[in-house]
Amino acid sequence: MRACLRALPVAIAILGAPPAAAQQGEGLLTPPANPVVPNVNGVPIGPYGGLETGAYVARVDDPSAAWFNPAGLSRAKTAQLSGNAGLYQFTTVAPAALPDSGSALQQLPNLVGFVLRASARCTLGVAVLTTNSWEQETNSQILSGSAASGARFGYSADADFSKRYLGLGAGCERDRWRLGGGLAFSLTSLRLVDTVSNRIGSATGLQTELLSTRRSGDAVQLRPILGVQFDPSAAWRLGLVVRTPAMTLHHSGEYSIDGTLQSGAASVGLSFFDSDASFTYKMPWEFQGGVGYVGKRAQAEVDVQAFTSISDYLLLASDQSVFVYADSGQGTPPTIQSRPFPGATTSARAFANVNVGGHYRFSPNRSYLLHAGFTTDLSPVGPDDAVFDQVDLYGWTIGLSGEWSKLQFAAGVNIRRGTSTQALVRDLVTGEVVTTTIEIRTAALIYSIAYQF
Repeated sequence: MRACLRALPVAIAILGAPPAAAQQGEGLLTPPANPVVPNVNGVPIGPYGGLETGAYVARVDDPSAAWFNPAGLSRAKTAQLSGNAGLYQFTTVAPAALPDSGSALQQLPNLVGFVLRASARCTLGVAVLTTNSWEQETNSQILSGSAASGARFGYSADADFSKRYLGLGAGCERDRWRLGGGLAFSLTSLRLVDTVSNRIGSATGLQTELLSTRRSGDAVQLRPILGVQFDPSAAWRLGLVVRTPAMTLHHSGEYSIDGTLQSGAASVGLSFFDSDASFTYKMPWEFQGGVGYVGKRAQAEVDVQAFTSISDYLLLASDQSVFVYADSGQGTPPTIQSRPFPGATTSARAFANVNVGGHYRFSPNRSYLLHAGFTTDLSPVGPDDAVFDQVDLYGWTIGLSGEWSKLQFAAGVNIRRGTSTQALVRDLVTGEVVTTTIEIRTAALIYSIAYQF
């Protein structure tokens, strides 16, 4: 997006507009970024794994195993239905350089799963879950000076990014080994809408800029999942799961930009529209290994999640042209020129998260458990990414679970927070660059109900 917008001030100079207009266009047509955080541990998953921050790959034994580790499906001895597992999540986005914050309240059904014992050694499982769900809306303005000799900068942006999976898996046991595999069908969706307006008044007149952009894309993909668990003793468990890059089955995208800058009699504008833009979303190799302890009243696990890097690629691309319109304001016909669409570039860095979680049984004769966990939810965003924002988050979870007859229930809270690297707010007419950090906070209420047949 930024590369495409910066084509407009370049066009001003090419088309012969006054130098002042070119200088002002450099800043006025560079909008702030639309905050999007694609961190992988953004949604607590499953009735117990969600309460223990995903430190569950070595101990998982419920329908969420279709995602966490298919080998764990073999631990389910009876048919089990997780009829409802999800959360209510409140998100705040607070840019330090803007006077107003953004927010969102979401209700996320993050797991519906079922396991069925297929034989004495093997179990089948199905799970529908959400691993990423980012939603925010920010509206703000900056006022300076007076109406006659001042400036007003207005900013409005809302963003949605989600990844949802349908996981099909099977797990089998043999002695102290458990092996599993499955397929995960994923739906990745992205929608970014933002508007920027800027008015600058001076003794010589008024300069006005208005810019509106809309970007969206969807991709249906398929990725295999392989898992293994090993029990070296009755008290210790080891687990490993591998998720491969995804094969794209279907994708679609849309991209539109409209902007105009009026400076005295001179004006310049930019237009681009493609309702059939190419949306390409790549997933890395994922490796998650864990060591778990299983005691009579307490369980604990430490996991490490590792992700490979992805080189720069075009998330949104198009063969349509960007059109630049210019009027010098000197009574001559306007000019129109076309430019190749530069696309929206993204990338991912290699990184690793650490998850720690477990639970404690209050009484040997009662089923009530206290769950807790901690996770480092580091950003996968690469250094030259022009779409997503790099924010390292850290999360804590605490909750309770229990059983009543064949009904299992759980509830808890999850808190995440972190601060972004420096993000561009706007370039000033003077040539100065205003940047800001963005503080992200999420608070979620986790709930789940499961039934064992």
